[in-house]
Amino acid sequence: MANIVEYDERRATLNAYPDRIISPPNPSECCFSGMEQVGDVEEDGSWLFIYKRCRACGYTVRHFLMMSPKAMGTIRADLLRSMQVKHGQN
Repeated sequence: MANIVEYDERRATLNAYPDRIISPPNPSECCFSGMEQVGDVEEDGSWLFIYKRCRACGYTVRHFLMMSPKAMGTIRADLLRSMQVKHGQN
């Protein structure tokens, strides 16, 4: 999945989620207490994430939450298969 966040210090911040977000390239002091979720939980490959954006300055990041349940299921199945082969339970 392509990142919809464009980092640009010359352009005004913009929240046009889910199409585009224009963000300053660096966080400010306000970001440490002013971040809020933008949109719903999304999936990128094996990971679930949300966009978090500062209410004051518009700085935005992708905040990864956890592996997707589908990816965890695949890893679990692979581990179980590996254990069965290792212990001769093929």
